[in-house]
Amino acid sequence: MSVSRCLNGLKSRVAVVLGSQWGDEGKGKLVGMLSDHYDVSARFNGGANAGHTIVKDGQKYAFHLVPSSIVSRQTQNLLGNGVVLNIPGMFNELSQLDKKKIPYDGRMFVSDRAHIVTDYQL
Repeated sequence: MSVSRCLNGLKSRVAVVLGSQWGDEGKGKLVGMLSDHYDVSARFNGGANAGHTIVKDGQKYAFHLVPSSIVSRQTQNLLGNGVVLNIPGMFNELSQLDKKKIPYDGRMFVSDRAHIVTDYQL
């Protein structure tokens, strides 16, 4: 069943996508599909160790840290205080958006309590 078919007629204000496995359930792909229907997407934990590939309007994106909802131009994206953040890795992912002219300025916010990890620690 498609996501749009599931959402047809649904007037939900909040949706939560959680996984109970080891992180390989396809949460990122589902968030990418749902993000067209929501104003805010918040990531509250995890780091760049996982990955998700999103195809939006025929364009392919590979994300590890940046929320997959960033491809929906109206969605605000939050990286919360439980996220493990590698700054160069984040900017590397954002560069794909620059190349495809998808604006993220004013749409992506990082908590001042997010955990920062350096390349030395990786």
